[in-house]
Amino acid sequence: MKEFRVRISAGSQKTYIMKAILEFNLPDDNQEFELATKGLKFWSVLWELDQSLRGKTKYAPDSLPQDKYDAYQEIRDELRELMSDNNLSFDMVH
Repeated sequence: MKEFRVRISAGSQKTYIMKAILEFNLPDDNQEFELATKGLKFWSVLWELDQSLRGKTKYAPDSLPQDKYDAYQEIRDELRELMSDNNLSFDMVH
């Protein structure tokens, strides 16, 4: 749960606690529930894929064929473009 403090007057602070509650009718909404509760896992998988592709290009051996290097870079670019098109960013998670 996140909280933030706001200064009201000299020396006093008010704390507001923000929370969001998602409700699901289970088992009918099970698919929506699974997607909502496993978002961080999806983010982690995409992050690991992105970092793997980054490593394959950044630390590519000289023997790596250019077409393979280009394919790694193209896939990483496509992943980031799809995320951007959907207003998603790896920066969303700190």
